Amino acid sequence: MKPIALVVARRETLPRIIIDACAASGRPIAGLIEVGEDADRLKTDLPVLGGEELLSDAPFLAAHDIFVGIGDGRRRTLSEAVLARGGSIATVIHPAAIVSASAKIGAGTVISAGVVVQMDAVVGRYCSLNTACTVDHDNVLEDGVNIAPGAHLAGGVRVGEGAFIGIGATIKGWLRIGARATVGAGAVVLKEVPDGVTVVGNPAKPMSPKA
Repeated sequence: MKPIALVVARRETLPRIIIDACAASGRPIAGLIEVGEDADRLKTDLPVLGGEELLSDAPFLAAHDIFVGIGDGRRRTLSEAVLARGGSIATVIHPAAIVSASAKIGAGTVISAGVVVQMDAVVGRYCSLNTACTVDHDNVLEDGVNIAPGAHLAGGVRVGEGAFIGIGATIKGWLRIGARATVGAGAVVLKEVPDGVTVVGNPAKPMSPKA
């Protein structure tokens, strides 16, 4: 297994989650790749390997797995650029997570401590499954889904691309959460959520537009 080169753009939580999970699992991180003018170095002893030019350097890509630790659209854009140049994208799973042997986990996804991913679940690329959330049997999470700590998805839920499930939310089985939808913190979702809609409350309802 190749060491990870961790792409960072500014001080945020995602790179720290990756560093912690890799330390717990013993997977080496070679260092950081800082991209963009807004780069703000993390508080870490990891060396800075260079800038975005390394993502086009064939020998460097051959020697490292890349993880783009940026929590916005550049995570996917930069990851796919690396893949197009023949590089590989790391998947990071904390050893304190429980992932069924029959589950499928996409490249560029991070699974934090305490997460449970049950049998026959499919988790897409560039997803973030945060502390102690549960993804039950036969769930399908499309690319770029972010599930906050302590959220629970019953069996058979399908979550569309780029959706966000807030902290402590609960989703009834066999529902669809639309692409780029947002489920608010603590919401209890008993009906399907259309694309791009934000729902809050118990039972969850679309958020009223501000007057």
